[in-house]
Amino acid sequence: MTIRDFLDKFITKKTKIGGTVTIEISEDIYYLELALYTAASLIGNAVAKCEIKTYQNGEEVKGEDYFTLNYSPNPNENASKFWHKVIGKMIRERMALVVEEGGKLFCADSWNIKNESVLYGNTYENVTVGNFTFKKIFKANEVYLFEMDNEEVYTIICGVYKSFGSVLGSAVKGYKRSNGQKFKLKMPDIKEGDEEFNEVFEEVIKKNLKDFMENENAVYPEYEGYQLERSQETSYNTKASDIISVKNDFFDTVGKALKIPQSLMTGNVNNTKEVMKAFLTFGVDPVADMIGETLTKRGGFGNFKKGNYYKVCTNKINHIDLFDIAPNVDKLISSGGFSIDEVRKEADYPEKGEGWSMKHWITKNYETIERLMKGVEGGEKE
Repeated sequence: MTIRDFLDKFITKKTKIGGTVTIEISEDIYYLELALYTAASLIGNAVAKCEIKTYQNGEEVKGEDYFTLNYSPNPNENASKFWHKVIGKMIRERMALVVEEGGKLFCADSWNIKNESVLYGNTYENVTVGNFTFKKIFKANEVYLFEMDNEEVYTIICGVYKSFGSVLGSAVKGYKRSNGQKFKLKMPDIKEGDEEFNEVFEEVIKKNLKDFMENENAVYPEYEGYQLERSQETSYNTKASDIISVKNDFFDTVGKALKIPQSLMTGNVNNTKEVMKAFLTFGVDPVADMIGETLTKRGGFGNFKKGNYYKVCTNKINHIDLFDIAPNVDKLISSGGFSIDEVRKEADYPEKGEGWSMKHWITKNYETIERLMKGVEGGEKE
């Protein structure tokens, strides 16, 4: 069962207004929806910042494929919106199906597996994008199927939420009881069908009492024979912090399932550097690797052997402050390991393309042990 199947059980009504579909869902599913949205948004934002490099014959090139994957997958979406949709599908439904038509990429909203084949690959039909359904039946080598690594994660998330949902519901009800006000209205004996009573009762309950309860400053007219008293009920002592605590616990559970640190899921980030390092290493890098492998896989071994492949680079996700990295930049260039242009590219600055910027430089202080020893031996002989 996917999370989409789980959510469908709680959707109570779908209303179409113009071109917008409004979905009403039961209150106890809001936090699951918010947790999934938060996770999809975090991973989607990270992937959208990645550069998808394209290689031909072992050399990095920026041709039509590069432009399609990094800027314009199709006429209606830019790369950021496209990859957000792909990641959202992967998280909610465990997989996202992308088809290519006319050199453009489209993430399917729905599809059916026509034939399942372990040996020859599945075939897909009724592939729908928006209000358009392809008549074509797609073979496995004609689509990109992006999948999350662990199907059991989604069963666990749905199962855990059933428990958290009941706890959260109890906390909300307890909070309402603790902070709500209840009154008793003492009235004299009345005759059945007494019209005067009905008029007074309607005025007191529907108007005067309602205004008195809801407004900051209000006056309650107390009629002769009628007495309003506060009801002394059991105190539940539930605070808003109790609800937030249950919500954070569930967000933490969803985050752990998708390898996202709790502080990012709840928005309470302290040690930003370490948190981002953990998020990139365990939450984003595996997804980025999977995307690169899926893109390369479709080309087959023949293309891979020729040096044609794709690579998703995650090194541009973190914000780079030049003054913070200045000492490291100096070491990279002065050690001869990288040229100035290579460092500028990694720092997301345009390459100079000049002869001097493409050369490898090394400081005079660097010397090999062999040459140093030769110098020492030569001095001893003299």
